[in-house]
Amino acid sequence: MIKRTIILAVLMAAATRPTLAEDSGFSFLRLSIKALPASLGEATVAMGGDASGILYNPGSLPYCHNRKFSAGYVNYISDIQLGNIIYVHPLNEKSSGALSLSYLNSGDIKQTTLMDPTGAGLGYFSYSSFVLQASYGREVLKDIYAGASLKGIYDKTMDYTATGGAVDIGCIYQVDPAIVAQKIFLVKKKRNYGTGLKLGLSINNIGTAAKAFVATKEKLPLTIRTGLEYRPFSERLVILLAGNKAIDNSFKMNFGTELNLVKYLSLRLGYNGNLRDIQNGSELDDFAGIGVGFGVKYRKYFIDYAYTPFPGLGHPMRFDLSFDL
Repeated sequence: MIKRTIILAVLMAAATRPTLAEDSGFSFLRLSIKALPASLGEATVAMGGDASGILYNPGSLPYCHNRKFSAGYVNYISDIQLGNIIYVHPLNEKSSGALSLSYLNSGDIKQTTLMDPTGAGLGYFSYSSFVLQASYGREVLKDIYAGASLKGIYDKTMDYTATGGAVDIGCIYQVDPAIVAQKIFLVKKKRNYGTGLKLGLSINNIGTAAKAFVATKEKLPLTIRTGLEYRPFSERLVILLAGNKAIDNSFKMNFGTELNLVKYLSLRLGYNGNLRDIQNGSELDDFAGIGVGFGVKYRKYFIDYAYTPFPGLGHPMRFDLSFDL
C-alpha cells in the first residue's frame, strides 16, 4: 500500500506543478485522430483495452492482452487529411509495447499576401506533420498500471522544417467500487455498486523542439489529463469523466458514455470541452464539442466511426479498422 501511495503521489505532484500560460506550437499534437476517443469526448484517459489509449495514457497498454493492429483515417476540415497506424504487442502477462505513426497533410493551399490577398500568380504551398511514437506499459503493482511513450515530431511548411522530441507518462489505478462507496462515501449497506472503476492520470508532450522553423523554437503543448472510467452494469454501460489542462489553455472538462446494446454493436456519445469555444455564428454552434459514433465488432475485427461537427467549418468523420493478430 505504501509503494502504491508513493507512485501515485509522484505522478500527481508532477501533474500539479504550476506552469506559465504561453502559446505553444506543434498543434498537430492536439488533434484527436482516432475514432473511439473522438466519439467519447477524448475522456479516455482511464480507459483500457483499445489501441488508441496509448495516444492519451500509455498506462493503458497492459490492458491490451492480444497483438493488435489499428489503422485510422480522418477527413478533416478544409480538405486536411489525418491518419494513424498503431501496432500493439504484448510482451508477457503484465506488460505490452506499441508503435504508432500519425500524420497530417494539408493538401495544396493557395499562397496570399497582404499586398496580394487573391494570391494571383503566387502558387501553392502545403503543410505536413509526422509523429512517431514508441510506448511501453506494465502492471507495476497489484491494480496499478503505468507506462511511458517516446515521441519524435516532424513539421514542414513550404521550405521550413521543425523537429522535436517528447515523452508521455501515465498510470491507471483499478479500484473496487464497493471500497470507494464504503471508504469515501461512508456507505454501510452491502450492495452492488458496479463492476469496475478506474482512475487515470497522464502528462503528455513533456519535451522541447530540437530545430526551429526559422529562429524561435516553439514550445510543445504540454497537457495534463486526469479522469475515471466507471462500469455500473458489467460491459453494458461505460461512463467516462475527465479533465485536462494544457500549458497555454484553461482547464477543460470531457465526458463520454458507451452503450453496448448487443454483443457486436456499441453506441457512443461524448462532449469535448476543448472544442466548446468554436463559435462561428452558424446553426451548429450549440453542438460544438459534441461527438457521436459507434463501434462494430465481429470476431477479431473492429470498426469504429466518429462524427464531430465543427460549426461553420466542416464535418470531420473518423474511420478506424482494427483487428487482433
